[in-house]
Amino acid sequence: MQYREACSVLGLPSNATPHQIKSAYKRKALENHPDRFPPHVKLEAEARFKHISEAYSCLKNGPQSAYGYGGRSQHPNSSGGSSWVPRGRRISTFAASAPFALLIAGTLALGFSRAARAYRKQQNESPSRNPFLP
Repeated sequence: MQYREACSVLGLPSNATPHQIKSAYKRKALENHPDRFPPHVKLEAEARFKHISEAYSCLKNGPQSAYGYGGRSQHPNSSGGSSWVPRGRRISTFAASAPFALLIAGTLALGFSRAARAYRKQQNESPSRNPFLP
């Protein structure tokens, strides 16, 4: 989608600020959200909503992203593909396994405390006659 076409979809001038772009997108998205329409019109509203979302994604990074200049590296690597690598939030393996380890440790501690309580109860009910045993 071209920058000017995206501006016309959202009803903006070509020199719109990022704040104007965001507010126009929110307004148009609320007007054309598929959940606000009856079932027989929902497909048309969904198509309009997707068109508005595409226009916003084209405009949110400025005119360079609309023409393919920004965001990704255009230099192909040795395999002929793009060298752009998506970056996401990664969780370390320790952080992912910590709740599981805490669950196991808590279960073991509870089991040991119950076993110790049962041993003390048994010793109180029938004490040993051997002086060398506890």
